[in-house]
Amino acid sequence: MWHDKVHLTADIDLDDVRASLRQLLQQAATPTEPARPAASAGGGTSLVGEVMDTHHPDLPGRVFVQWLSETGQSCEQWLACVRGAAANRGDRVLLEQPANWPEKLVTGVLITDQEASARPAEAVAQTLELPHDQCVRITDDAQRPLLEVYASSQGPVVRLLGDALTLEAPKTLKLQAETLELQAGRGGVDIRTEADTVVRSRYIRLN
Repeated sequence: MWHDKVHLTADIDLDDVRASLRQLLQQAATPTEPARPAASAGGGTSLVGEVMDTHHPDLPGRVFVQWLSETGQSCEQWLACVRGAAANRGDRVLLEQPANWPEKLVTGVLITDQEASARPAEAVAQTLELPHDQCVRITDDAQRPLLEVYASSQGPVVRLLGDALTLEAPKTLKLQAETLELQAGRGGVDIRTEADTVVRSRYIRLN
């Protein structure tokens, strides 16, 4: 048996051995394509929806969103928003569902084309310092007062002078504040429209 082993070893071609080793070294030096991560079994969890309503009668802070699922199914639900995601009716919003949360959340609002093309805010070119006991008054060409601006202990005051005032906007006129108060005297309040009037609130109290 020992003589047979010596005979077999002697029959090995050294050139073949060198060629095999050279091929192995070349394969080891050749970079291979990186492995691709495995696809998630549940697919992506980020979707885009559209806000249809922003006033829930019992759950303030939620917005009514419609979206298409990954399979093309139409879905709609009142969803909570993360802090800072202030969505309005008609906005397109980003929906994400954390792994440990039972429903989707509105995590962001997409910028519209109009907002994207809007000019950035211009730098302040001039500042007018107004003492507390003075005001800025704007008059017409006949020196009739139109507007006064002054500072008070409760904040800035803009006073429109004259017996009547008209605010006009070609499409939408919006007044926005944390608290909105409308006060009228003996003249009363007259609301007129050629379309429907919608009042949305969590509670409506009539005194």
